[in-house]
Amino acid sequence: MENLIFENWRRFLKESSYETLNEQERFLIEEGMIQNALNWTKEKGKAGLQGIKEFFRKFKQEMSETKEGIKLLVKMVKGVKLTDEEIDFIKEQAKDIALGSILLGIVALPGGGIAVAVLVKLAKKFGIDLMPSSFKDQKAQ
Repeated sequence: MENLIFENWRRFLKESSYETLNEQERFLIEEGMIQNALNWTKEKGKAGLQGIKEFFRKFKQEMSETKEGIKLLVKMVKGVKLTDEEIDFIKEQAKDIALGSILLGIVALPGGGIAVAVLVKLAKKFGIDLMPSSFKDQKAQ
């Protein structure tokens, strides 16, 4: 894509002389703003892609923890005595599922992604953490 943009730009520069360019076009060329814009776009694209990969990695971890919680619940239903750690784990997973469901429901609404971001920041301001445990653990590391 970048090569195509530069190829078109070079062709434009060859076909038109510098004198025929208007003041704004000259300014863009002289200040290197087009190159800066392309570099910025490339940088933000990489950061966005990295963020998406990180989200799905954390989401996969959360699903794995939920699966483990379900196995523990099945053990409990069968009459097996659970340890205090296992019971705490089940409670944490139930909380994560509830929070995740609420946040997912909000995201499904128009403008929900922005609303969730604002809600999470606002809650954090008041000392409330709305993020599931997998997402919290990775921030601390």
